[in-house]
Amino acid sequence: MEIPFTYVLAALMCGGYIALIAYSLRRSSKVSRARRWLRGTLALAFIAQTIHFLVPEAHLGPYAGFFIGGLTQPAVAVLLSSAMLAGFGALTVRYLGGRFVYGLFGLSALAWLGMALSAVNATEKVVLGQAGWITAAFSGANTTLSAAVLGYWMLLGTIALIASIYTFATAHLAEVANRSMFWLLMTPLVLMGALLGVSGSSGLREIGWIMQFSGLLGVTYAVLSLRVLDVRRIFRLTFASALTLAITFLVILSAILIAQNIPADDPNRLFWVVGAAAIATALYVPLRLLSLTLVDRVFGAPTEDSTAFVRQYSQDIAGIVELTELSDMAISALRNALRVRSAGILLATSENDETIRLEPMRSSLSDMPEVRGWLPRSSPIYITLFERRLPLLQYDIEYSRDYADVAPELKSFFKQLRMSAYAPIIMQGQIIGVLAMAAKVSDDPFSPQDLELFTTLATQTGVALRNARLVSDLRRARDETEALNRDIIKTKERLELLDSVKTDFVTIASHELRTPLTQILGYTDILDTLSQMPVIEPERVGMMTSNIRKATERLEALIADMLDVSRLGLDAMDLRFMPTTLDTVLRLSIEPLQESIKQRKLQLTARGFKGLPEIEADQQRLVQAFKNVVLNAIKYTPDGGRIDITARVENNAEGDEVIHVEIKDTGIGIDPRNHELIFEKFFRVGDPGLHSTGATKFMGAGPGLGLTIARGVINGHGGRIWVESPGMDMEKLPGTTVHIVLPTKLTELDKSTSRFEVTSPFASSARSRPA
Repeated sequence: MEIPFTYVLAALMCGGYIALIAYSLRRSSKVSRARRWLRGTLALAFIAQTIHFLVPEAHLGPYAGFFIGGLTQPAVAVLLSSAMLAGFGALTVRYLGGRFVYGLFGLSALAWLGMALSAVNATEKVVLGQAGWITAAFSGANTTLSAAVLGYWMLLGTIALIASIYTFATAHLAEVANRSMFWLLMTPLVLMGALLGVSGSSGLREIGWIMQFSGLLGVTYAVLSLRVLDVRRIFRLTFASALTLAITFLVILSAILIAQNIPADDPNRLFWVVGAAAIATALYVPLRLLSLTLVDRVFGAPTEDSTAFVRQYSQDIAGIVELTELSDMAISALRNALRVRSAGILLATSENDETIRLEPMRSSLSDMPEVRGWLPRSSPIYITLFERRLPLLQYDIEYSRDYADVAPELKSFFKQLRMSAYAPIIMQGQIIGVLAMAAKVSDDPFSPQDLELFTTLATQTGVALRNARLVSDLRRARDETEALNRDIIKTKERLELLDSVKTDFVTIASHELRTPLTQILGYTDILDTLSQMPVIEPERVGMMTSNIRKATERLEALIADMLDVSRLGLDAMDLRFMPTTLDTVLRLSIEPLQESIKQRKLQLTARGFKGLPEIEADQQRLVQAFKNVVLNAIKYTPDGGRIDITARVENNAEGDEVIHVEIKDTGIGIDPRNHELIFEKFFRVGDPGLHSTGATKFMGAGPGLGLTIARGVINGHGGRIWVESPGMDMEKLPGTTVHIVLPTKLTELDKSTSRFEVTSPFASSARSRPA
């Protein structure tokens, strides 16, 4: 008995699907989450194919029990093909890296279930899948279900096509764009094959089976393979071959037609035929060259012979010793040779025996971000680049199973570089760098010839890069040595200055201590003498006791300042925070100085303090700090000068609200070299031999502790203090401005952290002023 061709073909298709399912179970070189969706789609295609072993009237025979609700064999085939397309749609989204694949499949499954239930109960179920049902869906009566099925298929097909096109348009790698283009070619085969396979028309049905199987065969190849065929290259070759054949055909046809139109009795017939052949031959060569140029313009020109280019590149970089110049030269070479969008060089530095540090080399032609990556020597990336000395594609890092165990932060580093290929730069066994290049301008994948040229250029770059790095290291060492020498000189000068500060302190402190002690001892001797006299004058005794009290208070204030400074160094100053206002703080600071300001004929103004927000502060300590700053302005401003104090609310760099106070005088100013030194303990401007004991006299000086205490208190409140002054000039009087910034609110962390230590004036860039 002869077996119909339809059943033979159906058996072959089923065997093919079984083979594809078995092939999908093998280990793939590609990391893919689409394998399960592929197997499901192939399984549904196999089941849909097996239903065709039944005759269309199977629902009326002994198999009627298998057709629920009286479904026909063609209707079941349509529903099973619909389920297969639902799986194919989810497979497409998963393969192309889209999200919401489970949501898409869930919605598709619900829609399919609705169609299946409608098919079980519909009056048109006998029509569904029969010959002509597709055309009848748009013109016949009672064809709602058929139209719904076709609409369902169109929706799934549209989703698959849009996903492919979107991935192609947004692909960051040429290989990703190529596989989306390949998938875009397979999708119509699957869709049209499924449609024709259930069309019910003999001949079209078998063609549809073959088309669907061919499409799913290509899909299986794409899912399981790391790379797919270069679609653009195939298009280029096909188009070029077709164009060449067309030109050849037209030239030969034209010559034949010309020869046929020459009369047979023409004595010059042979001459004309030979002439026509010559003209056709002459036209063929430029037409073929024109066609090849057109192909290159449309699809991108192939890589030319690289031997001369590599030789010229080696000569150009031989004398380069600047890293930036070398990087620019390498980038230009890659752009010209391989027509890539961008390129760059990664410098490789051995951190230790286990890690290599990679960082982009600066170049005006490269757009690589300034990021750093640490490459373990045990990483597959290191093994490929530096042990096997092979080029590496970014596509492999992201999709190859060989690199599946690479740390996510290392993968992220390479992805941030926005490069497509890497080649090692090794010189005499030493790892010195990596040459990187982005995708081609044409978005073509890199061919083996491209990668071979790329690796050759990286090798040629090695000598120049090693020399440039040596020169750069020597310059860096020279600069570091010079900087170290400058630091040593500055440190020596600072130590000498601080040593003189200590000597000055001994002179000033002995004077500050001896003066009140001498007064106390002198008045004590006078009182002792008076006590032996028969008559003691009360006024005289009162005057002496008052002077003794003043000397004692002065001595007590000096000792208190020294204790405060010692507490600052030990973080032992106890600040007690409570709500207060700067208006109150300033008023309490200025009141004890009013008499001195009046005697010195100074003008002191304060503006902007009314209406300022409350702050949390230790009022007593803050008054002490402001008093020291104002007192400093009084002492270094000549008689008749001016002191202006202003305050304003502003936001700092972090966006927090602060109060900015400026205390500006018209005094002698401060040398910029001393803007930080004035906050050092015991530092003072001027000759200590000219030391004056007057607390508010012009150029009078104390022990050099006032501003040290002021900075400690301000820092303890989470604030800052610094000075600005163009310089010191006794005649021009450039003046000084002291800036104090205080936060309006303190956090518990601010109150509990160590903030009483006075930082070294040489470790900060802030500026300040003398005491």
